[in-house]
Amino acid sequence: MIVKKYVVSDIKEAFEKIRVELGKDAVILSTRKIKKGGFLGIGAKTYIEVTAAVEEKKQQQTEDKGQIYKLQEILSKTKQPQQSPEDITELKKMMLELKSMMVSQRSNEPQWVQDFRKALSKQDIDEEISEKIIEYARVKYQELDFSNENTRLILSEMFLPFLNTSVPEIKGKVMFVGPTGVGKTTTLAKLAAKLKLNDHRRVGIITLDTYRIAAVDQLKTYAMLLDVPIRVAYTPKEAKLEIEALADYDIILIDSAGRSQKNELHMTEIKAMSEIVEPDYVFLVVGMQYRSEDVKEIASKFSIVSPTHVILSKMDETSSLGHFVNVPTFLNVPIAFVTNGQRVPDDIIEANSRELAVLLSREVLKNARSSK
Repeated sequence: MIVKKYVVSDIKEAFEKIRVELGKDAVILSTRKIKKGGFLGIGAKTYIEVTAAVEEKKQQQTEDKGQIYKLQEILSKTKQPQQSPEDITELKKMMLELKSMMVSQRSNEPQWVQDFRKALSKQDIDEEISEKIIEYARVKYQELDFSNENTRLILSEMFLPFLNTSVPEIKGKVMFVGPTGVGKTTTLAKLAAKLKLNDHRRVGIITLDTYRIAAVDQLKTYAMLLDVPIRVAYTPKEAKLEIEALADYDIILIDSAGRSQKNELHMTEIKAMSEIVEPDYVFLVVGMQYRSEDVKEIASKFSIVSPTHVILSKMDETSSLGHFVNVPTFLNVPIAFVTNGQRVPDDIIEANSRELAVLLSREVLKNARSSK
């Protein structure tokens, strides 16, 4: 790691020097006010000492191509225990100055870029991903004409690198995890019906969601209609015994209780259950009605159980499709299925990158046109 200190008059000067010398991947470690010059402290001028660092392999000389610094990330990386209240005040001032610089810079952008950014934001596409898409468009196409229908095809191609889909050949133990209210139980039932009725697989169901009586009853109803066995496990030990009882089945679908990503105890419980179950696949179910920042937190917290795939649920309840690109980026795992209604087994589709790109590009184009 390369660490450098800069003594500057203001934060703007510091950022300019850091960007030129260390590159866009540099982070601020600390800031403090110092006095220099004068005689015996008389007439000394106040400066800001900024300490910045960058991984050596990432050091590079770059031109400013509209890089948008993530203010919250900078703040989190600069909150050091030894910082004084004065340092924190300076950091807040730095954030305000930086935000002002960003607004000023964007006001000088071409109108099509401003419209494009608004359209991506309306689809709740993560800001960092949006900036990469915009930069790609500026370099390759110089300008996008949103009144031209062919632009939809261009947008589809631009979204493809950020889409990651893969439908696994499901077998063995499949555990469904996710926050409360995302429709895990209904999604499991849809997949059970698909595997049983369409793929003619021998399917068994185990529910660990004993916190909600309604969830158990709901699954029992689905299991009866599909003529598949269902077992209820109240403890990790029971879960292991029930899995052994269904060992002859091709696929065992395991429904876990909804867990809040903000509750550390819940996350510990779901991790312990996962270690007992030892699933072959872990499907993280994420509701598309969540905000981008919430999804980022969900992805971070549920990584504790190492999801293998994502199922995006409730597409019919939102007009924002940005999670098609957000979720694979946040989690670095593919989308396997998307659900778009309550009907079992109809409202579940296998994820296909090109099809999702077309859907997303259509909405972005519509938003870009409405910005005019």
